[in-house]
Amino acid sequence: MKNVFAFFLLGALLALPSGAGLYYLVMYTQPYLKERWLFFIALFLFVCGIMLPFFALLNRYFFTMKRINPPTVVREAIGTALIADLLLWFQIGRVLTPPIVMICIGGGVLAELLWRAREAVEFRSGIDD
Repeated sequence: MKNVFAFFLLGALLALPSGAGLYYLVMYTQPYLKERWLFFIALFLFVCGIMLPFFALLNRYFFTMKRINPPTVVREAIGTALIADLLLWFQIGRVLTPPIVMICIGGGVLAELLWRAREAVEFRSGIDD
């Protein structure tokens, strides 16, 4: 999956059906427990599908020397979808405030920076043994 078109295709395969599911859930169902969980799953898949091509383009043009690392792109899309679900969960409980938004987004950015720093470290056998 070295080219961006593959991420666009994968993102469309995730976002289109889950977007249709989101539309159906919002327009034609009542917010009972099963529908609420289906909503969160569909939202997760929709945000992942939308963000996959975006992060692939960011990684292609700004990071990793014009080379896309697929696990990194998928990890970033999953992290963004988790943050979106978490913020919506807080909104349902009426506890979402600007400091909570900043803590959630800041924690996601910090986690990504630490993962990127860990990826940048290269282990070489025989040195510092």
